[in-house]
Amino acid sequence: MEYCSHLWDGSAKYQLDALDSVDRRARRLIGNDLVVRRLQSLEHRRKIACLAVFYKIHFGECAQELFDLVKPSPFYHRTARHRKNLHRYVVEIPSTRTKRFASSFLIRTAKAWNALPFSVIPYTYNLGTFKSRVNRHLLSSVAKANVYIYNNCLTADWRIGQ
Repeated sequence: MEYCSHLWDGSAKYQLDALDSVDRRARRLIGNDLVVRRLQSLEHRRKIACLAVFYKIHFGECAQELFDLVKPSPFYHRTARHRKNLHRYVVEIPSTRTKRFASSFLIRTAKAWNALPFSVIPYTYNLGTFKSRVNRHLLSSVAKANVYIYNNCLTADWRIGQ
């Protein structure tokens, strides 16, 4: 289910839901809660795989044709205000006219790449370090989102109770 996941990650939601349901079913079959809790979701693993492939492309660890598709952003060096939030490897995202092209690997992953904090990308090429940092970043982002949702639910429950 993870083979070439960076390519089919842009598929329609109903297709990804079918794959995710197989993943959930496999987790139920395992039955051991300790093992299941340590496994990351298929969606999480897809995100890491996409960013890892993009990392390889960006640093030229691929065919020259792929490397030429990923261009550095010309605006990164011109804008001073937003530069503090960006890492130094920000790439240009071409404009899209169709939803299908917008969900393609390069466009979708370039947006996720540009959103990464500078602390995730190592100064020298090291794929293992990059993957572990992306994993940590995505897990902390999920944890922060869950806390935010939880706090908003508590606030909503408090307002309803009054």
